[in-house]
Amino acid sequence: MMFGPATLRFHHHPSPVLLKPTSGSPSDNDAVPESIVSVCKSVVPPFYPHPFLRSGHLQTCAILLASDDVPIHYKRFILSADSPDDSDTGTFSIDVVVPPPSVPASDITATPSKKVLLETDPEYFPPRTSYFSDDEFAAWSSDSETNPLVVVLHGLSGGSHESYIRLALEPIVKPKKDGGLGYDALVVNARGCGWTKLTSNRMFNAMFTADLRQVIKMLRQRFPNRPLMGLGFSLGANILANYLGEESSSCPLHAAVLISSPHDIDACAKIMLMSFTGRQYSIFMANNLKKLYERNFDMLSTHPAVNPDDVRKSLYLFDYDHNCTAKAFGFRTGGEYYRAATSVDKLMEVKVPTLIINAEEDPISRQEAFPRNEAEANPYLCFVTTSIGGHIGWFEWGGKRWFPKPILGFLDRMAGLELVEKPGEAGGK
Repeated sequence: MMFGPATLRFHHHPSPVLLKPTSGSPSDNDAVPESIVSVCKSVVPPFYPHPFLRSGHLQTCAILLASDDVPIHYKRFILSADSPDDSDTGTFSIDVVVPPPSVPASDITATPSKKVLLETDPEYFPPRTSYFSDDEFAAWSSDSETNPLVVVLHGLSGGSHESYIRLALEPIVKPKKDGGLGYDALVVNARGCGWTKLTSNRMFNAMFTADLRQVIKMLRQRFPNRPLMGLGFSLGANILANYLGEESSSCPLHAAVLISSPHDIDACAKIMLMSFTGRQYSIFMANNLKKLYERNFDMLSTHPAVNPDDVRKSLYLFDYDHNCTAKAFGFRTGGEYYRAATSVDKLMEVKVPTLIINAEEDPISRQEAFPRNEAEANPYLCFVTTSIGGHIGWFEWGGKRWFPKPILGFLDRMAGLELVEKPGEAGGK
């Protein structure tokens, strides 16, 4: 049907975890517990795909032509790796969402001495972003010490500037009086991403959770009473899933959402190489990573295990990861790295209410790798698939995007709910 809704499918445990209003809320004593599946079904609306974008390829490619009019503003702070033995000299950045400046950006940037820089320029800096001073970051706080804070992870070679990140953040941070959630949020830029200067000879990988763990630990210390929620897209969703599984019952996050995660990276990479169109996606992603490599070449070229010539000759995504990512992180082959970085098995250890969304026609995060069985075996998960949607596409009529809606609904509901039985409690799942 050209104008009909996409098919939604919910995969979940037969006895999903139960949630109740948070302790101390007015309805805490009287409310009937609600399952995570019930919550997800209440917040995942129908998806009516754009009638001219009725395939995963069209939904994915439309991203390249989509308008970009979501002016999210950030304050950036550079963090040094938490390395007890000083063996990791890496740095990465977090971009905290802040209100727009009182002086219009055009008045700030339109000065004769200000150069107009291309993204390839070493001095380029993302728009609507400025740095925290040390004093400003030390004083960073919230009007409410119980206001939820959402930690966002971007996709492969991306950053806080990506349109899908800002599309998701806009309703999350918009004040309640204007129809948003009024939450706070920040984006973790992976090493070398978002035009963050690289200070070590390794960037990131799909299982590198150390920086995310450091950020969440810092936030928990700074804001002990605030609900922390995680949101990951594509490769960032895979990293977040790995983190959730590694932390398991000790995870400090209150809830999480995974969007277009590849789940089984090894399977996705192999299947992409089996078709002409899949190979084009693989080439496209490899080229983006090679651009990132060249932008940080002075530092990355010092890694003794990585041959720059091999990296530059890499055609497909697997070639790049075999020649660069795997070698930089001590793996012998790209396949060994992919199998280790795959998050699907880690989902079995997740003990945080988690909504997972994928499109069945996603040409990158392939449905052959979907964690249907894992979702049906872990009561903390609800896995939702749409019959159409592409890779972080989900375009509706008029160019609107569907995926922010379930994200917004789930985070809104979860802010007022908690597990009836927390992991580790007697009788807990």
